[in-house]
Amino acid sequence: MQSFDTALDMGYLRNLWDDVCYQRQKEQAPFWSYYDDMILQSVSSKLEKLSQHEIYAIWLQDPNLYYQLDDIDIGKEHIDKSPPYCVDDISRYIMNEYIYREAESWRNDRLRQLLGYF
Repeated sequence: MQSFDTALDMGYLRNLWDDVCYQRQKEQAPFWSYYDDMILQSVSSKLEKLSQHEIYAIWLQDPNLYYQLDDIDIGKEHIDKSPPYCVDDISRYIMNEYIYREAESWRNDRLRQLLGYF
């Protein structure tokens, strides 16, 4: 995300990662769903390059796995199928557990200045 230009023109933010960090720490822009969808697509595209057992290994870490499995009708859709049906769930887990959690505590000089930490 640091290689993409900022969408918010606030003078201090330089890249997409700064945007996400600012919005997670201060306030979400009205078009936050654009950011969320873009991050979801990016994470999903990386997951699709992994092998099936790697995807399942990540999925098994998700504390919401029980509820996701409960939504799957085992009689019609078996767990041994290819994992596309769970890629969005896994992507959301990665986003919330790693990307957004990191964004909520990330600091750099630009963010400190914009958020008033100086």
